[in-house]
Amino acid sequence: VGRLMTVHSAAEIGGDGSAAMLDFPQDVSVFTDSPKRQVNHLVVSLDRPLEPGATVVVRLDYGGYLVGYTETGSLYIQDRVDEAFSILREDAFAWPTLGTLSRRANRIAPRPDFDFTASVTVPNGHTVASGGRLVERSEENGRTTFRYEGVGPVPFLNLPVARYALLEDGGVRVFHFPDDSVGAQRILESATRGLELLEDWFGPLTMEPELSVMEIPEMWGSQASLTAGIIQTADAFRDAGRMSQLYHELTHLWNAPDLDQPSARWNEGLATFLSLRMSAELDGWDGMGQDVERTAAGLVEAGRGRTTLAQVPFIRYGEANATGLSYRVGYLMFYALHRAMGEAAFDAALGDYYRRHIQTGGTFEDLMDLLRSASPVGLDQFFQTWVHSTDWFHQLAAGERVEDIGLR
Repeated sequence: VGRLMTVHSAAEIGGDGSAAMLDFPQDVSVFTDSPKRQVNHLVVSLDRPLEPGATVVVRLDYGGYLVGYTETGSLYIQDRVDEAFSILREDAFAWPTLGTLSRRANRIAPRPDFDFTASVTVPNGHTVASGGRLVERSEENGRTTFRYEGVGPVPFLNLPVARYALLEDGGVRVFHFPDDSVGAQRILESATRGLELLEDWFGPLTMEPELSVMEIPEMWGSQASLTAGIIQTADAFRDAGRMSQLYHELTHLWNAPDLDQPSARWNEGLATFLSLRMSAELDGWDGMGQDVERTAAGLVEAGRGRTTLAQVPFIRYGEANATGLSYRVGYLMFYALHRAMGEAAFDAALGDYYRRHIQTGGTFEDLMDLLRSASPVGLDQFFQTWVHSTDWFHQLAAGERVEDIGLR
């Protein structure tokens, strides 16, 4: 837990609710690969070994201060309500995330979805937003308490706090800063139209959307889940030309759980491509060809000074801690794949992948197998070029067109 947190007790909870106190040492330790991240590290030992297949519930009682995390540069970790904007997130290292003293190991560790209830008290005039369902709102002594519960298991939890206004239509709610009401109306309409278009392409979601879109400041980073909601940066609210940012997050609602550990995050490249397709269809944008050329030229230029592009295959980006490249490399790959397969086969295959794997999860190899079986053209050489090797980069650097790579 956070270095300014103190663990007061640890207990093994029995089936009858009884609590057997457990011993544990705790000490401030430093992450091996991120020296600014100092944590209160503890190891709780059970009184007896667990039998194979047995389970145990351990309850920790702890508390303290979050301020020590500001020195790491983590904007998301705050210890007080800011007048302009605050946010609570489940994934801050100040929370009890089991792991090792390594930032990288914690980032790539599997994290199962979880149910949640959350009760947050803030000064009157502020609103706590959430992707969950509001079950209670009460005021007392100049403070307001918001109580939310999940509408289903969530992969993460965001609880933004601001002087929000709220727009609602059907299954979409938009929490927005008061000065951005015009943009919020546009976001609401675009989200509704975007969901309808994605359903036309890939089929319906497995549950009716109760979708929250929550405005956050620029440069904080957007994130999307059907059950946890979308945190969307303010520039999409203030500039109609940035609506692809919203579309990018909407496409993630059709993502099945990713079982690759560590993941190459191919779905970010797919979302980049699909968001621009949506911009073309919904907003009349006609710059796809030019954007592909700019992206390709940028990757070639970057590759001159970055050996990753020339040496690390796409499927190994997770291992190489290079998933930032997945947005651009995956975008170009899916652009070429869409042209090769044709729109109908491409969309049908992605919709089929979602339906097959939404409950169990899937891997990059699972996706490629399904695309191969649905494609009217052979894709073995295509995936060898784009995913399992860096041949795509060398062909791009030699002047090959994106849409021809791996398909001659």
